[in-house]
Amino acid sequence: MKKIAILYKNQSPILDAIKYYLSDHEVECLTTPSGMDKFDLVVNLGVGYSGEAIACHHSLLPAFDSKEPVKDAILAGVKLTGITIYYTKSKKIVAQYPVFINNETHYDDLKQELTYIEQALFPLVIQKILKNEAFEARTLLSSGCANSCGGKGVNSNKCIGGCSGCSH
Repeated sequence: MKKIAILYKNQSPILDAIKYYLSDHEVECLTTPSGMDKFDLVVNLGVGYSGEAIACHHSLLPAFDSKEPVKDAILAGVKLTGITIYYTKSKKIVAQYPVFINNETHYDDLKQELTYIEQALFPLVIQKILKNEAFEARTLLSSGCANSCGGKGVNSNKCIGGCSGCSH
């Protein structure tokens, strides 16, 4: 059984979704990056850690590789952004999922949509990495994950992907 560390700053629906989908693995949730060498995979949810970990960024990297990628995308007037899941040290991209920005898109709405997609996509990609399987974006559409909110999908105002304790 593979050992996974989840580095996190705050409790969140994304953390809940990852824990839910990795319930059959040995998972430790940590707020500080010490002893990471004993884990097979480190998932970084925003903790400063210089070692190799898998993380999610709210843009289609390499575009808007900054601390405020959503703000940067809105200010640049781009019509496409998305989610990138990647290895932090090697910068190897594992998966990307696009999100279109129309002229009426508000910053808060875009940020919320990207968070919903991260909550659905990130656990699925982590599962594929642990199984050493290829990931395809259509997996998100065919899994129970996108339909777990009564078929509302990622644009609803409800949780996605088996999260618990969510504020929605």
